[in-house]
Amino acid sequence: MTNPNTRDIQVLPIATNTTVLRARSWTRLRFEIEYALSKGTTSNCYLIQGEKTAIIDPPPETFTQIFLEALQQSLDLSRLDYVILGHFNPNRVPTLKALLDAAPQLTFVCSLPGAANLRATFPNHDLKIMVMRGKETLDLGKDHILRCLPIPSPRWPAGLCTYDQQTQILFSNKLFGAHVCGDEVFDEDWDIVKPDQRYYFECLMAPHASHVQAALEKISELQVRMVGTLHGPLVRYGLLELTQEYETWSRSHTDREITVALLYASAYGNTATLAQAIALGLTKGGVAVESINCEFAQPEEIKAAVEKCEGFIMGSPTIGGNVPTPMQTALGIVLTIGDNSKLAGVFGSFGWSGEAFDVIEGKLRDAGYKFGFETLKVKFKPADNILKQCEETGTDFAQVLRKAKKLRMPQPAATPVEQAVGRIVGSVCVVTAKLGEVSTGMLGSWVSQATFNPPGLTVAIAKERAVESLMYPGGKFVLNIMPEGNHQEYMKHFRKTFAPGEDRFASFPTEVAENGCTVLTDASAYLECSVSKRMECGDHWVIYATVDNGKLLKPDALTAIHHRKTGSHY
Repeated sequence: MTNPNTRDIQVLPIATNTTVLRARSWTRLRFEIEYALSKGTTSNCYLIQGEKTAIIDPPPETFTQIFLEALQQSLDLSRLDYVILGHFNPNRVPTLKALLDAAPQLTFVCSLPGAANLRATFPNHDLKIMVMRGKETLDLGKDHILRCLPIPSPRWPAGLCTYDQQTQILFSNKLFGAHVCGDEVFDEDWDIVKPDQRYYFECLMAPHASHVQAALEKISELQVRMVGTLHGPLVRYGLLELTQEYETWSRSHTDREITVALLYASAYGNTATLAQAIALGLTKGGVAVESINCEFAQPEEIKAAVEKCEGFIMGSPTIGGNVPTPMQTALGIVLTIGDNSKLAGVFGSFGWSGEAFDVIEGKLRDAGYKFGFETLKVKFKPADNILKQCEETGTDFAQVLRKAKKLRMPQPAATPVEQAVGRIVGSVCVVTAKLGEVSTGMLGSWVSQATFNPPGLTVAIAKERAVESLMYPGGKFVLNIMPEGNHQEYMKHFRKTFAPGEDRFASFPTEVAENGCTVLTDASAYLECSVSKRMECGDHWVIYATVDNGKLLKPDALTAIHHRKTGSHY
């Protein structure tokens, strides 16, 4: 096992004339919601050596030096012909510059937006650029004929995937990835890595599910035997299953009845990071998200999204004390449409002032719009707890829209089946979880012992619950089992709607368990648990956890029981 405190490059041949160089970071790289599982990640670069030579997706600047050293062991850089860019990210510019310095003869292969980014980044270089629009091919010799397909999305307008007809490998860039680091190059245990692939999808792909569907349609005509992902293990063993899952997951989002338009621009990436966290909360809340990066969107696209949506959220940085031009355009479109029955929200990051929030909020308020949350203002780069607050803000916004729709529709009386299901009773428990700076809790009455050896239990958690994103394999939580008596106070408290980021435990006596989670000292007993597995079951996740430790606090107390009249709600 490699030392988890180091960054390294793992080099391995994967097909004819094809090598992967996996830049591995064993710890989380930065504050972004997609890294919340804290399993590290890999940045996978691919080297194809035909009669000509190409590398695909060189890694970010944290790996520049060790990447070049590893690459030079496999290739004389004076023979490097092409660098293919699956997307453009400023954090990869130092590596691109180093490659240009070492191999000035190279040609960049990219999409049209990618070419514009390159020229803006290297204004003093006479760059050789080959633009791929979808029909062109790149012949490296030895039957390695590459086809590059643009797969643009709001977050990655320069998106491009590459297919090698000789090896039948699809170099998928952001598609099909997972943020997990390990020695395993391929997905031999694809069922184990699936939760990481699903989490990656929900964070990065769900907010633009329609673009994912378009990308899947483009690549459906290709004969693919392996996917060379940008992040995580290469997909070979679970290729069919993951492709089908992507289609299912995408469709589950685009088919939702309620849509929220998420309009944003981002000067330094911080507002985009906030948008990503809010989008995750919206999707957990059961609405479809149409995420639009206003820096690259046409006015017609913004107008269509705002007209179609039930609510919209606008995110903006402040540039020179003003709203940046793309957001001024988006705001003008919203005000021109003038439908103030739509629920609104405003957020963004700032460095010193933050006037943009006040301008956007003021214009919307003057136009009669109602807001789903107080304007969310974040200074500089967001930390973990701020991203969790953004996620909860998105979930709350979605639930407000869903409740409003539900109120407009007559609700049928409980059926005999629902009444019968409601007779299933459970103990009253409070589940508390902690990861890093994020601590949260929820009322749980769907708890059951599942195994004797090892001692284990199951907990059912609704998908929109804040605690859900902390309940992945390896996660820790405490199950506080409440006694009869004051359990009603706890039930009332944990049933209420909490403000995003609100301390759930401020009103109660607590202590900290050995696993770092909160123990309610009024509980009759508590169990320290480790998440082992999770299974998707309709509108809930069922979590199986093993019990690591526990304590009986009140030996003579009777466990509180929750009785329901119907099985259609808690």
